[in-house]
Amino acid sequence: TAAEFESKITEMIEVSQDVISWFQQFPPYLWAVAYFDGVRYGHFTLGVTELLYNWALECHELPVVQMMEYIRQQVTSWFNDRRDVGMGWTSILVPSAEKRISEAIADAHCYQVLRANEVEFEIVSTERTNIVDIRSRECSCRRWQLYGLPCAHAAAALISCGHNAHLFAEPCFTVQSYRMAYSQVINPILDRSQWREHGEGAEGGGGERVDIVIRPPKTRRPPGRPKKKVLRVENFKRPKRVVQCGRCHMLGHSQKKCTMPI
Repeated sequence: TAAEFESKITEMIEVSQDVISWFQQFPPYLWAVAYFDGVRYGHFTLGVTELLYNWALECHELPVVQMMEYIRQQVTSWFNDRRDVGMGWTSILVPSAEKRISEAIADAHCYQVLRANEVEFEIVSTERTNIVDIRSRECSCRRWQLYGLPCAHAAAALISCGHNAHLFAEPCFTVQSYRMAYSQVINPILDRSQWREHGEGAEGGGGERVDIVIRPPKTRRPPGRPKKKVLRVENFKRPKRVVQCGRCHMLGHSQKKCTMPI
């Protein structure tokens, strides 16, 4: 909520006075849950990006075509494995959601349920009282809204009127949605030797190869003074001259210091 947001800002100011000027560079919906457009369902990190980043590290030294092919093969394997896993589930929700719903149902037995009307319930416990609306899928504890799964208070209200709490989870947690997410096919690609050149077989192309010039990306010079390469003093020292004797023609001494007998 906005009040919680203000309290967090106050805590940040106590740590550092410079925090406000830094945060003002970014709109609050980018970093404050209270102003986030949408529902995170309890997730604050994107594990999939870390996985893709690790794939990129494994193949970043390859040429761009081989790198993209490596990532494509990984995604194909990823989809296939999860497709097989999803087909083996017989529950309504995915295992992680099933576990949370089961825990909520187990805790629901500790509450007293008072029904106000067809959709509103008062859930009484030794600690506090919560209001549940099963039509709008809201609870005053806000866990149902934040996580997309019925909390213990909501589970108590749903059980009291004969509803299945599993059916009141958000659709994204269902096994059906999981299967649909990985149902798309990643089509196989022919070997590179069978790829067509650009313009080959195209209408009006005449089968002629069209040369495409790929220019380097435009880059901007970073602000500030460019860093200068520091040269060590040793680099400026000239190599020592090797002295050669004029009498014996040996290296390492001059004619004046020659000890060779005449």
